Amino acid sequence: MKPVTELCDLRASAVKSEIFPSRILLCLAAGILAVMVFVSPGSCASSNAGTSAAQFLKIGAGARGAAMAEAQSAVADDIYAAYYNPAGLALIERPMMGAMHAQYLQGARYQYGAMSLPLRDGARQTLCFSIANLGVSEMERRTQDTDLPVGFFEASNFAYGLSYARRVTDRLSAGVTGKSVSVSIDEVSGQAFAADFGLRYRPDIGASFPVNVAAVARNLGTRLKLGTGKDPLPSAIVLGASAQPLPDLLLALDLTRYRDTGTILAAGGEYRRKLSGKLQGLVRAGYSNHQKKIDGASGLTLGAGLSLPSLAFDFAWVPFGDLGTTFRYSILVQF
Repeated sequence: MKPVTELCDLRASAVKSEIFPSRILLCLAAGILAVMVFVSPGSCASSNAGTSAAQFLKIGAGARGAAMAEAQSAVADDIYAAYYNPAGLALIERPMMGAMHAQYLQGARYQYGAMSLPLRDGARQTLCFSIANLGVSEMERRTQDTDLPVGFFEASNFAYGLSYARRVTDRLSAGVTGKSVSVSIDEVSGQAFAADFGLRYRPDIGASFPVNVAAVARNLGTRLKLGTGKDPLPSAIVLGASAQPLPDLLLALDLTRYRDTGTILAAGGEYRRKLSGKLQGLVRAGYSNHQKKIDGASGLTLGAGLSLPSLAFDFAWVPFGDLGTTFRYSILVQF
């Protein structure tokens, strides 16, 4: 039998190894948060506005996230974590598929689909493949100042992603996504490559309910060349937190800073209620200041969903003020 002093040393070492990554993450998050808040407090304007390509990369995945104003970096633990925070994929224990459709503004259509496969080797690892597409058809072509168009053309945007996530400890997960981004407008096309990095941590702060924090870097990569122009992707830093003060209530907060925006504040909530047997109903709401300069109703998001142990359907209503209203529908299947 080992001496008591040796056992105590081993216990202290284990505690330090658990606390060490949390201190790193929390210090890093605090530093980035300070920069985001003090450099651009409460503003969504930026001197780089309009200088990023592939703006469709800012559109979230899944109706659940949309209904919660996309405050998902510390919440997403299903297939849609491939977009919000790849570290959340490490929490998936069974193969999963998901798909979303959104009727976007001005006749644009946005689709997102993903499939994940946990690696059953005891290491709590997950692989995920995802596709995002924003398409617009029958856009009028004009070569001079005329009332009637001389034809029509299409525009399409694709992002193909491959994600890997792993549970580093019981409290800390990490993930990375590699992406191939392609954009075509009529006969002009371009391609770029990017990566997302994410951390998700459940600190031991003595609270009587679960709390998670997250840090994500999105769209870090090459420039996209279209014609004679060559523009950077909309890279971003995201800090998030979530809490579940009641078994049926989830609250989330995200701070996002894209290279071409100021700090975006997003807050959301989700309430879950048992309806019948294993069927559960969910209602969600959120607010984001991302579109606060748009006239009319914008910023507030609402949604609902129905959930079974292996199947979920979600709906979200996302208004854009005078520009119009978007609706998003998504499904989630677990095998």
